[in-house]
Amino acid sequence: MCRVKGLVSSMPWHAVFAFLNPLLIGVIQVKCQGAKFSPFHTHPAEMRTFLLATVVYCFAFAANIKCRRRRTTYALLSGHLALTSGSLSSISLFSIFLPMQWGRLVFVSWIVFSVLVFRQFIIYWPFQWILKAVSQLLRNIRKRFNINGEVNLDERPQSVLVLV
Repeated sequence: MCRVKGLVSSMPWHAVFAFLNPLLIGVIQVKCQGAKFSPFHTHPAEMRTFLLATVVYCFAFAANIKCRRRRTTYALLSGHLALTSGSLSSISLFSIFLPMQWGRLVFVSWIVFSVLVFRQFIIYWPFQWILKAVSQLLRNIRKRFNINGEVNLDERPQSVLVLV
């Protein structure tokens, strides 16, 4: 497996989520067996969050597999996105078993976790964007005023040698 910087490493996150989510779904089915309403009626926000996070996880995981060999920023980003969306899908299922206040606390802790995972992107990308914008601006100025970084010998003024 490929080692990636940060909290996303060679740990098989996919195996964790592939085991944990079906387990939680099975426990929810046992808990709601014979109930008048399904979790989609009693906990609609959590179930929608689970479905959306699972879809994002699937795409991020597939992108991570595709980008892993290249070890690019996209591989790192897709790995982080897969980790955070996979954990969100598990947390949203787990929060169904908790009282509302505890469930909200779990979501707040997930937000803190996500900020920790993405901290290098939160710090790095704005500076990278500013650097690219300044670089493009300098290129446009050079082009506009015909300023080249190299010296053209044909365009240099000829110095006149005066002998006294």
